[in-house]
Amino acid sequence: MSPSVLYMAYGEIGRFCLTEMLAAGFDVVGVFCRAADRAERDDIPSVYTAARRAGLHVFGAVDPSDPAFLEEARGLAPDLLLSVQYDRILKPPLLAIPRHGAYNLHFGPLPRLRGCFPTKWAILENEPGGVAFHCIDPGIDTGDVIARSLVALAPDETDQTLYGKLVEAGKALFLQQLGWMHALTPPPALPQEESRASYHPKQIPYGGMIDWSRDAAWIERFIRAFTFPPYPAAKALLEGREVQIRAPVATGPDLPGLAAGAAQRHGDGSVTIQCGAGSLTVPAGGVLA
Repeated sequence: MSPSVLYMAYGEIGRFCLTEMLAAGFDVVGVFCRAADRAERDDIPSVYTAARRAGLHVFGAVDPSDPAFLEEARGLAPDLLLSVQYDRILKPPLLAIPRHGAYNLHFGPLPRLRGCFPTKWAILENEPGGVAFHCIDPGIDTGDVIARSLVALAPDETDQTLYGKLVEAGKALFLQQLGWMHALTPPPALPQEESRASYHPKQIPYGGMIDWSRDAAWIERFIRAFTFPPYPAAKALLEGREVQIRAPVATGPDLPGLAAGAAQRHGDGSVTIQCGAGSLTVPAGGVLA
């Protein structure tokens, strides 16, 4: 008998996991998508589109804590609940419904980088990224971990490149779970070490605004953490106006006599900005209006 799954997901990794479950014979009894996921174009990795094309039941703009939905979910009687980059906190009444547990694929090497924007925070805090497959409990990314995979950061890592690496690491980690999920025989899960945990809320780190009083190395990481075109880059006040700055940038020595945030322009179109310690040079085209 095929195991039944209530599925909540987003993005390329969400579509991949859905496709793999269907190919492996899972009975996906319902699909939740993020509110923004209503794309019908083939070039967009849309869970919504993939689910509709597979003839699956796709829930609309439904709060997963709504009593009417919970009653419907009980009627679906799923064996498993699986969340992959879904952006809502799942509460105990829903978590109690799947007979064989609720699980999440998180883009952080738990217990580090719980919560939101794990790729940005990994770069900002200069620590490895990663993915983790864990049990969902009432906390935020606090459940016991079944498997994890670490991803080292390159010196020039950006939000975009790290996200791409985590998508691939997440695909590999998910495929490793398909066997026990299909057999409904979960392996042992290990409690997270609270002494090592870090958590970040839903707010964009530091409002996305560069603080020129920080040292150049930190600001260089900040700029890389906000480089994911076409999304907004790191904001900054430069010469009296707000701009955006995108990687790559280069760190350098202090500019004598200049205060933090002061700029020195060069004939090649680049600009060097004094920081709290050291300076940053942005090449031509790196400062966006």
